This record gives sequence, structure tokens and C-alpha cells, in this order.
Amino acid sequence: MQANAYSTYALRDLHQAIDLMDRKISYCTTLETFDSQDARDASLRKLSTKRAALVKTALALTALGVRCDPKFLPRSFIHLVQGEASAVAVPAIEEGVTTPGPRRKSKRR
Repeated sequence: MQANAYSTYALRDLHQAIDLMDRKISYCTTLETFDSQDARDASLRKLSTKRAALVKTALALTALGVRCDPKFLPRSFIHLVQGEASAVAVPAIEEGVTTPGPRRKSKRR
């Protein structure tokens, strides 16, 4: 029996794979050593092609109505959804406003 490919878990797995590809691309551009610039370009092109296929699949699932929790979005996708308040987990801090700390339970004697 085939699993449902239109699930939130499939989309979450795609987002994790995209984030992994982003990290691999970053490593390839900064830390990995190559014999020539052509070898580096070939490796980056290969990784970018894999990432593009994953992004295309993730966007297709999203277009079909599959929703995923915004906390599972890849770091490279966060800037794409800045219009939604729930997608970006940045606390609003006002000047001069302090929040009380957690309350401690009182001890009974």
C-alpha cells in the first residue's frame, strides 16, 4: 500500500531536505576544497538542481492545500513568508514594558 504523498509529514520532510541542501550548498561555497573552480561550479550546479527539484515539489504540495507548521520551514523560506505574522517567530518588544518572571510555588511547612 502506498503512503499518501499529500500529507503534512511529506511536506515537512521536503522542508527538512531543502534545509539540508541549503547547508550543503553553504559548505560547498565556503569550506570544501576543490582542485579547480570548474569542479566547484559543477558541484554547486548539481546541488542547486537537487534543491530546485525539492522546492518545486514543496510548492506544488502547498498549492494543493497541504499546510505545514511554520516552525518547520527551511531557513531560506522564512523571508518568503514575512507577511504572515505566524510564520516569523520574532517577539514584539516594546520599550519600558517588562514581563514578570515565572511564579514559584510556595512551600508548605
